[in-house]
Amino acid sequence: MKKCPMCGIEVEDHASECPECGCPIADTSGFSLKSNPGTKKKTTNPMGKSMSSGTGLTDVLREGDDAYDDYDDDNAIGGSIPLSLSRLDIEGDYSAKKKGKAGKIIIRLILLAALVAGAYFIVTNYLMRDKAKSYEEALKYYIDAINNVDDEKMQVIIPPYIKDNESMAEDYVNSMKVLHINDYNTRNIEKLTDSDIDNLTQAIKLDTGKTAKIREGYRVDLELKVTVIADSSQYANGSSFLIKKTVEFIRIKDNWYLQINAYDNIDYN
Repeated sequence: MKKCPMCGIEVEDHASECPECGCPIADTSGFSLKSNPGTKKKTTNPMGKSMSSGTGLTDVLREGDDAYDDYDDDNAIGGSIPLSLSRLDIEGDYSAKKKGKAGKIIIRLILLAALVAGAYFIVTNYLMRDKAKSYEEALKYYIDAINNVDDEKMQVIIPPYIKDNESMAEDYVNSMKVLHINDYNTRNIEKLTDSDIDNLTQAIKLDTGKTAKIREGYRVDLELKVTVIADSSQYANGSSFLIKKTVEFIRIKDNWYLQINAYDNIDYN
């Protein structure tokens, strides 16, 4: 009597399989009595494709390219054999990858454009922007802007809390375009006290709704020697006279500005 290698029950010596579990029983020569190693038995897989039974993957390789048209769960070693890929499958996959790559390139270009625009804004608005680094320089901007009717130069010293400082600068220089400042003198210069700055900050807050972080300031009494260079309703063209004016210059961050109360326009048109 022999024992079944699977369930362990005793079976007849001539039995080719276990009557209990159906496991093949090897004969005395060591070969399975169920199948002849010299022959190949064709089986049909779930997809209807004829394939060899036995070692699975080895038989599939012997079947050639046709074996990959379908798959056989029973004969596959390490999992199912994949379905064959058609040209449409390959082209579709390639097209999807190509579109994905193009999308990444577009996103990178957009990010690069945003980076360039941001760098340009920083350079033009902060690094290359004209600044008055002292109240004396702010006063020079003031004189030059009036003499040259240059609203861009006047805008450099317009405080940032002014809502439309561009229009303010344009209106100011246009109101004085009939004048040319031949010379000017500073009769008196006073540094603004902490109390002056606090009061000024409160006045700006009430007037504009914005908080001006003023670091320091000066009050300057000016004498402007001017000549009328165009027809005026008050003075003849070519006449000269002296203007006495008090202006205040304040520093916010690293730039000096003409304080808002200094915009008392003198209309000589």
